[in-house]
Amino acid sequence: MPIKQIFMLSFLVSGNMIGAGILAMPISAGIAGFWPSFFMMLFFSLSLFLSGIILAKEVNNKRNNTFNFPSLYEEHFGISGKWIASVANLIIFYGLLISYLVGASKIILIVFKIDMSFEPLVLFLIFILLTYITMSNMSIIKKYNSILMVSLWIAFFILTYSGSSGIEINRLTHVDWGYLPMAIPMIIGAFVFHSIIPTICRDSKWSSDIWKPIALGLAMGFVMNTIWLIISIGVVPEFGHISLNEARLTGVPITVEMSEILNSKLFLIMGTIFAIIAIATSYVSIGVSLKDFSKDILENSLNIYNRWTVFIISFIPPLVVSYLFADIFLKALNIVGGVGIVLLFGILPTIIYYRQTSSKLGLFISLILLVAFSTTLIITLLQTFGVLHLTPFGAN
Repeated sequence: MPIKQIFMLSFLVSGNMIGAGILAMPISAGIAGFWPSFFMMLFFSLSLFLSGIILAKEVNNKRNNTFNFPSLYEEHFGISGKWIASVANLIIFYGLLISYLVGASKIILIVFKIDMSFEPLVLFLIFILLTYITMSNMSIIKKYNSILMVSLWIAFFILTYSGSSGIEINRLTHVDWGYLPMAIPMIIGAFVFHSIIPTICRDSKWSSDIWKPIALGLAMGFVMNTIWLIISIGVVPEFGHISLNEARLTGVPITVEMSEILNSKLFLIMGTIFAIIAIATSYVSIGVSLKDFSKDILENSLNIYNRWTVFIISFIPPLVVSYLFADIFLKALNIVGGVGIVLLFGILPTIIYYRQTSSKLGLFISLILLVAFSTTLIITLLQTFGVLHLTPFGAN
């Protein structure tokens, strides 16, 4: 594969990692502490790299332009695999749309100092705008996508530069091992890129060297997330009126807390631009995927052919949940990472690898990954259903 193509595809991989995860991950990871979170970032980025390579190999073997993951898992696990994958897909799609709607509403309300009584109206207007774009012709978004992505990267670099001035190094020594399990789903969500795999495999002409852009893109994402984590933890204290714990309780993106502490107009503007572009582009991308997914299920499984039914099934549930639970930003992303992504891009591909490998090292690695992903799934479910309560050490 030519070097130029490797870099072009790697930018797609790293770009796919920028979204709500980077706005949420530093909150939970920061409370757990930099070093525990750093090692978990290293472990799960490598784990997701392996699962990505497994899925890329499957995609290359199929060479199907309409490849989808539920069909792949049906082939390996039967009809139960298809429905597990479908449910996991819905959890990811719904959870992300909910987090985008709630996150964007919070940012706009706080940045423009709008009274909280207008929150439902702001939420509804954001929903109308983003969903209208998603349901209409995608040519406009595709036309300006490169401009949006360049703007996103520029805003990110300005954010890191302006935020670095407020770092207090001693904050990086904070450790809370007991809260680390709550950081893992967010870390996983910040390193997932797997939905882009069919696209980059197709664009590479089904190259066996597809691991190279995946590795490079993931490395870019790792560096980006590490730098952002250092700045976030270094700027925002663990506890207090404006803190990581306060962001955890209120469900606001980390850029909001950072802008208040830094008291920088440049950071506020760049933080708003970065967050809105990241959320808007991700919402449209995920929304289109959810729309196609819903259409496939309705038409091929239920024999329902109706555009409005597709709209209702795809977008009304996220709107309702966002309206009823205004502080669900972090919780939604926690479920996305700890349940949806862990199932679809963690456990299932690892089982495929376990079945296919014949080496002792391969079997050992697959078992380690199965234990890690399964433990994350169990802890997330226990936390979600109120059986397990993990709170930061020192929280009031």
